[in-house]
Amino acid sequence: MKRKFKLRGFMLIMLSLALILTSCGTEKEDSAPVKSEVNPGTETEEVKGTPVKVQIGCMSITEPIITFLSEGLKDKGFEIEAVVFDGNHLPATALRDGNVDGVILNHLVWLNTFNKENESDLVMPEPYMYYFRNALYSSKYDSTEAIPEGATIAVPGDPANLDRSLRILEELGFLKLGEKTKEFYSLVDVEENIKDVTILETEITATARSFKDVDAIICGANAMRDAGYDQTDFLFEDKSNEDYPLGLIVRSEDKNEDWVKAVLEYQRQEEFKEKFNNRYDFTYVLFE
Repeated sequence: MKRKFKLRGFMLIMLSLALILTSCGTEKEDSAPVKSEVNPGTETEEVKGTPVKVQIGCMSITEPIITFLSEGLKDKGFEIEAVVFDGNHLPATALRDGNVDGVILNHLVWLNTFNKENESDLVMPEPYMYYFRNALYSSKYDSTEAIPEGATIAVPGDPANLDRSLRILEELGFLKLGEKTKEFYSLVDVEENIKDVTILETEITATARSFKDVDAIICGANAMRDAGYDQTDFLFEDKSNEDYPLGLIVRSEDKNEDWVKAVLEYQRQEEFKEKFNNRYDFTYVLFE
């Protein structure tokens, strides 16, 4: 009996050792690194398929443009998101500070002023996208000649657009401008107020809201339409509209990024143009 017990014990010990060795061999084999079929230093398909995320600042008036870009470029590997602000200068400030990747809102003349005043280096790569139709509107008078002396005229108050408005009023014979004291004309440069008009400076996004409260306004056609007015019922249209181009604004170091090139290319395609024109009804006019 004892010999049988010893023999059984010996066999159990050997079986246990075999199981342990087999387990160790399996663990070692399973833990070995798996060799990738992709060559070292190359990206996997999963990495290559990851979209580039881009945030573009805007206001509600230009948000649809970014929606069109997002729709058109999603299959090109770019995930474009609109970041909507409630002030005309806020998107450019966010871009300068690195909080967004681009802006679609302000025209080039405004941008150049912003750069000088804020020591920034934002650029609008060519080709430019569009310009907006700017005009003089009145809810009280049917012609510029009918606007009386002493009338109150609301205009955008930022330097570039105030300069533009004063030039229009000079062309209409309401006032005469003298020498510019700074880069842009301002109220101090009015040499003669021929029709004794009161010029009411407003935030550009609020100018259209003044339409019923003053004798006339100088405003963009799209802002008038969005405010519920007939944008085609103007008394005078600015002849220099094309001198104030708008488009994608980026930091200068980013102007050659692939996503920037993709936006500039897509904005010239018929798909984008059709969506743009349907939305803005030629209150914003695309450059060819």
